[in-house]
Order: sequence, then C-alpha cells, then structure tokens
Amino acid sequence: MSEDKNAKPEFEDFEVETVFENRVHERHGFTFKVQGDEFKGHFHEDEIYWLHPHPKQKIGESKVKAIESTIHSLMRHYGISKEIADFELKPAFEDRLHERQQFSLQVQGKEFKGFIHEGEIQWFHPQPKQKLKDDLIEAIETEIHQKAAKQVNENKENI
Repeated sequence: MSEDKNAKPEFEDFEVETVFENRVHERHGFTFKVQGDEFKGHFHEDEIYWLHPHPKQKIGESKVKAIESTIHSLMRHYGISKEIADFELKPAFEDRLHERQQFSLQVQGKEFKGFIHEGEIQWFHPQPKQKLKDDLIEAIETEIHQKAAKQVNENKENI
C-alpha cells in the first residue's frame, strides 16, 4: 500500500530553547522526531533554518511544507512567533477625503485584507470571524495595529 503524500507527519518530543542567548545572533533552537528520525533547526524572525539533516533528505520533499507549517504553529503556541505572515500596508485613496491604510496578510495560510481607518480595522471578504477563533482575531488585530504604528513611525523618521 502506498504512503499518503499529503498525510501530516507525526511529531514526537518537540523541544524549543533559546540558543546564543544574550548575543547578537540569539534565536530559538528546536528539535523533534518524525518516524524515529531526529531533526534540528533554528527559528529566527519567523524563518526556519534547518541543521543537518534536512527533513526532505529523510522524509521527502512532499512533507516539508507540512512539517514547517507544524513548526510555525508550535512556535506560535510557545509565543515565539507571531500569527501574521506577509504583512503589507500601503496608503489607499491618497490625497482624497477618504484616505486610509490598506493591508493584506496571511494567517494560517489564508489571505485576509482590509482597511485601517481612524484606528478601526474594517475587514474585506472573507471575514476572519468566518475562518478563525475570536481570541486569535484579537491577537491579529493587535499585531496589525502595532505593525501599522511602527510603519507610520518609520515613515515619519524618513521624512
């Protein structure tokens, strides 16, 4: 019987710790086992950096995305990673009465878009309430406000 290429690999003994603590290159190291094989890597700024062996060498390239998705999820669970990926913020309706900021982002592999206007987030379709839990939406909205404020401050500094 052939193995299901889309099946999610079962993680065993997942551990995460801070490596290079209090140094410029501080990051999180993780280890776990899948099918008895141990894998290690570093997690820094929401990116996975594999140590030898890379999972595609032992498990196959088809399962690497599922493994990395699980690692990102576990890092969010441990409070190490943020929920948002591929965040973009840009002005909409510039120099018009209805000027506001438009954003797009990825959460759990799904794309969401919306506006920030007068401190309020107005979501486009799909509404995150249709796809995500309320406490996750609150965390995402907090992060959107933080990223928007940071970008506004950076833009002011560059003027």
